Amino acid sequence: MSAPTIDSLLDSAGELSALPDSWQRIDAVISRPSANTGQIADAIATDPALSLRLLRMANSPMFGLSQRVERLSQAVHLIGTRQLRELALAASIIDILVGGGRRERVQSFLRHSTATALFARALASRRREPNVERVFVAGLLHDLGGFVIEQADPDLAAANLTAATSRGEPLERIERATMGFDHAVLGGALIERWKLPLSLSEPVACHHQPANAQTHRIESALVHIAAIAVDLLGCGSEGTVCTPLDAKAWELSGIDPGELPGAASDMDAAMAPMIEILTGTAA
Repeated sequence: MSAPTIDSLLDSAGELSALPDSWQRIDAVISRPSANTGQIADAIATDPALSLRLLRMANSPMFGLSQRVERLSQAVHLIGTRQLRELALAASIIDILVGGGRRERVQSFLRHSTATALFARALASRRREPNVERVFVAGLLHDLGGFVIEQADPDLAAANLTAATSRGEPLERIERATMGFDHAVLGGALIERWKLPLSLSEPVACHHQPANAQTHRIESALVHIAAIAVDLLGCGSEGTVCTPLDAKAWELSGIDPGELPGAASDMDAAMAPMIEILTGTAA
């Protein structure tokens, strides 16, 4: 049997093949240059569940706002239009994942992905990146390709995981040997298929090899460092061997290793509330 291709796996990804209509409607309004705060809030309000989730995010430790956010228009004003767009995207995609996989696997995926997202966001904040929420979303989606493989070809996913565990090798190394590409590249390809920006697809595609990024090396390196850090902190998934740290990661990211304890503290404070917000259940 021939090895699967990126396109064949993406074509078999079920609901992940396209973004939800509700998010596309919200994005269409937010993308209009003439859209004001009220119009954006009204567009989000058409999805009550998403509206509630975004308000809870705005009031979470991740933002640490001094005032309670009670209205969507207030959230748009305090958080920012672009940032709220990224958070709405993240929430919409998590909805698909929660409804499309084994419960225990979804929990493992979300634990690692949420920790990586929060850690990467904390590092980006320390770098004073202009859109830390985009880094958060890239971290949240960095292992999306692995979920695609599980949805499209469960036997292949299981075989890759068994081989990685038995040989004591990182999963992505096994995937490259069996498929010619890894889950990082596959996840980046899915985000491209969704017609989302390179600032999201490249950090996902290059999160194992940030030096391969052509345009968004900083974001790619931040997600790379964050994913490894949370693995070492015990927030890994499926017991696989940790990805080796890219030798150029610190230089690419502009982060001093001394920033890691503070980022870990920020992640820890926001972790349980964020998982509850994303899934609707306690961590």
